[in-house]
Amino acid sequence: MGILNSMFAKWKTPQQGMGNDPNVQTIQTSSPAQTPSSPQPNSAMQRYTELEAELTRSHQPLQTKTIDNPQKSGGFKEFGQRLIWIGVLVGIPVGIIYVVNLPYPMIRQPVAKVAPLLLLPSNMAIDTNFKQGQSSVEQARQLIEVPTSPADLDRGEIKLKEGKTALDAIPLWYIADWADYSRGYYGWGYDWRFTPAGLQAARIKAGQLEAKVFQEKNAQIALTGAEQEITMAKTVFQQAAKPTDKKIAIQNWQAAIDRLAQIPPQTMAGRRAQQLIGTSTRDLKEVGGLAAGNEQSLSLISAAEGFAKKAAESGRNPPHPSARWAEIATMWQEAIKRLESIPASDVQGYAEAQRQLAEYRSSLSEVRVRLQNEQEAVRALDQANRNLATLWASLPKDGKELNRNQAIGNFSAVNNELEKIKNGTTVYLQAKKVQLEVQDQLRLLQQAK
Repeated sequence: MGILNSMFAKWKTPQQGMGNDPNVQTIQTSSPAQTPSSPQPNSAMQRYTELEAELTRSHQPLQTKTIDNPQKSGGFKEFGQRLIWIGVLVGIPVGIIYVVNLPYPMIRQPVAKVAPLLLLPSNMAIDTNFKQGQSSVEQARQLIEVPTSPADLDRGEIKLKEGKTALDAIPLWYIADWADYSRGYYGWGYDWRFTPAGLQAARIKAGQLEAKVFQEKNAQIALTGAEQEITMAKTVFQQAAKPTDKKIAIQNWQAAIDRLAQIPPQTMAGRRAQQLIGTSTRDLKEVGGLAAGNEQSLSLISAAEGFAKKAAESGRNPPHPSARWAEIATMWQEAIKRLESIPASDVQGYAEAQRQLAEYRSSLSEVRVRLQNEQEAVRALDQANRNLATLWASLPKDGKELNRNQAIGNFSAVNNELEKIKNGTTVYLQAKKVQLEVQDQLRLLQQAK
C-alpha cells in the first residue's frame, strides 16, 4: 500500500519548478486497472514497481526552445537601390538606341558606318511598312484589275490608300543610304524584303492602279448617266401621244446608246455598256414598232410642223399686207401638202396627220379670208379715192350752179364704198379718215338745202 500511495502522490503532485513554467508540458497517462483473477502478491508488487518506474520516466520536463524575433534590417532600402541601378543600366542603352534611330540622316549615317546594328529597330519598322505596302498594293491590284462589281472597286481603292500610306512612310533619304544601313544584317537570320528597286516598282504600280480607279469611276458615271437616259427615253416614248414626241424620244434613246459606245471597253463599266448596247438596240426596234421603222412619215410630220410654226409666227400681230397674207397661206399649203402625202399604211402617222390636217386647213381658211379682206379693202379705198377725185373735180366753183341732190348722191355712194372696208386691214384707219371727210361734206350739203 505504501508503494501505491507514493505512486498516486507523484501522479497528482507535479515536480517542483514545473507547475509555474508555462513552457513545460506535463504528460499524464493512466493505466487501466487490472483485476486479477486471483491474488498473487509477488506478481502484483512487481507490476506496481514497473508502473512506478514508467511514471517516473514519463514525468521528465520537456525541453523548450525560445525563438528569437527577427530583427529589422535595411533589406527594402537595398532592394530600392538595386532597382534604381537596374533602371539606369537599362535606360541608358535604350535612350542611346532611341536617339540613333531618330529619322535624321546626320545622326543615322555615322552610326550606319560604325555600328549599323544599332539601327535595327527603325530598319525593321521600315521593312514592315514595305511589306505591308506591297501586300496592300497586291490586294488592290487583284480587286481593281479584275473587278466583278462596284464594291470591288471601292474595296480596292481602300486597300490602295493603305498601301500608299505604308509606302509613303519610307523616307527618300533611306533609299539612298540603304546600302549602308543593310550592311551586316543578312547574316542575322532576319528575312529582309526591302529593296530600293522593289519600293520603286511598288510605287509605280500604285500610281497605275490609282489612274485605273479614276478611269473606272469616270466610266461608271458615264454608264449610270446613259442608263438613266435610256430609261427616261423609254418612259417618254410610252407616254407620248404625238408621233413627233415619239420621234424625239427615239432620238434621245439612240443618243444614249451612242454614249454607251464611247465608254472604254477595257473597264468594267465598258463591258457592261457593250451588253447594254445590244439589249437597248433590240428594245428600241421592238418598242418603237412602226414609229421607229417609218422614218419617212415622221420626217413629213416634222416638216409640216415646221411650216405651220413659221406660218403662225408670220401671222402674228395683224394687220398685214396682201403679199404677206399670201406668203402665210403658201406656208400653210406646204404644211398641208406634206401631211396629205403620208400613206394610210402608217397607222399612227396617218392618224396624227389627219388630226393636224384639220387644224392646218382651218388656219389656211382664216388666212385666205384675211387675204381677201385685205385685197377688197385696198380696192375699195382706191375706188373711193378715185371717185372722190372725180367728184371734187366736177363740183362747180359757183355754189348757185351746184346740183345739191346729185352731189349728195355721189358723196353717199363714196361713203357706202368706204363702209365696206373691214377692220383688221391695213387701210382701215385711212378709210375711216376719208369717210369722216365725206360725211362732213354730206352734212354741209344737207344743211344748205
